[in-house]
Amino acid sequence: MRIRDATVFLGLLLSILAIAVRPADAQISAAERSLREKSLRRLYEPSPIDPASIRAIARDLEIEDDAAILDALAAYELAWRPIREGPVQIVRERWPVCFSIDRQKGDVRTRHTPELLLLLQARAEAFRAADVADEALFGRLLAADRSEASKIDPISSTRRERRRRRRELLGLPDRLPGTSIEPLELITTVAVDPEILEGVLPVLDEWEADLDAALVARWSRSEAIERIRAASRIELGPEWRRLLTGMERDRAERELAAYEEALVATEIPRRNINAEMIGALGLRIPPLTHLEIVRRHHELAHPALFVEDLRLERLVKEILAADELDERARKDVENLIAATAERLNRLGVAAARQADRSLASRYRHVSDAVPLVDLGETPTLEDDIDAIGDEIELLDAVLERRREFDRLVRPFAGLDADVERRVEGHRAVNASFDRRDRWSRDRLLEALVELRIRLDERNRGVVPDVEIGFEE
Repeated sequence: MRIRDATVFLGLLLSILAIAVRPADAQISAAERSLREKSLRRLYEPSPIDPASIRAIARDLEIEDDAAILDALAAYELAWRPIREGPVQIVRERWPVCFSIDRQKGDVRTRHTPELLLLLQARAEAFRAADVADEALFGRLLAADRSEASKIDPISSTRRERRRRRRELLGLPDRLPGTSIEPLELITTVAVDPEILEGVLPVLDEWEADLDAALVARWSRSEAIERIRAASRIELGPEWRRLLTGMERDRAERELAAYEEALVATEIPRRNINAEMIGALGLRIPPLTHLEIVRRHHELAHPALFVEDLRLERLVKEILAADELDERARKDVENLIAATAERLNRLGVAAARQADRSLASRYRHVSDAVPLVDLGETPTLEDDIDAIGDEIELLDAVLERRREFDRLVRPFAGLDADVERRVEGHRAVNASFDRRDRWSRDRLLEALVELRIRLDERNRGVVPDVEIGFEE
């Protein structure tokens, strides 16, 4: 609540009363608030690699030249001194003026004043200088003498460490789940056989090189978008929603929404690289292992599509734990799951790939250009038709997979009365999901018909009464 023209005493009194009646769990703890601020600061203040980590990297690279390591450490510290004293200091000075953490919900509050532009400019300078310092450091480590017994490739190994550091330095929070998947972590969760890992290393190296380029591009574009968005908000001024007229306010809202769309769209190239490289693994590893890796990837990238998997897993555990179930019945359940697992996996992968296509079409209208010349562009009728069509195909894939789940659990009901009750409850929930998705599909079909009519009218030179764009 905002109170104007109140006395200091009245303000304090109201604050005390608010605290007195506030539920105990309504305010985040000081520790949590501090943690959130620390995470936020990491996005605006780069940090150097600490000396212990540099020495650990040198050991991993099998460097035995202690003098070279000491020279690298000294040169790195020297390179970071003007970064700390220059742009990082500017960021720190302006930080409390520009950002705060809400004590109730923990949300970040941004003050859009000219001070924010100065902070963002200093941030960009700091991160670029930090990346240059890192590049010089790894160049020195590459030039250092190795152990005579070393069998690693110094160039590829150093590049791999360099990319890992860059992911740490320039990594941004994901707006879309699973964008920042670590390739090696994903693969080793499934493929632990050394021979399998040896076979994927060439693909992994190519993957990481492509991801590194996409990471740098995403950071540069996101940084440019944030500065332009901040400039727009500053130009609008405080309380702009109250001051602008209806059309002006709508135009400003659309422009700000376009910035958010553009930030989300920066993640799509990296997601596409992930999908392509996961697919390429199929030529180097056994089919079932590959299918499991693909599935794990899609579970991370599209968690909402795999809700049924978790529910089925809980149901199966409940059934197998039932006291009334004999050993033969338990074996029947396990065999039934095993017999349908591959088809369920393939249907899940197909749905996730369709989700990728749907996501790409939803953001196709967002320009990749920098400076963001077409940022304010809205989707065309063709864009809207493609996006809705892809969304319908995604719902079709989801409904098909859910039908397979239903066919799978149906025989379980004959095992036991208690099991039957659990299965019927499970199927009832699935039926609710089906009704929701069919309703959505029907409405999307109606929208698709309407948009196609408008497209036809436009092509015939008929001006429609209203023009709409696709919305979430």
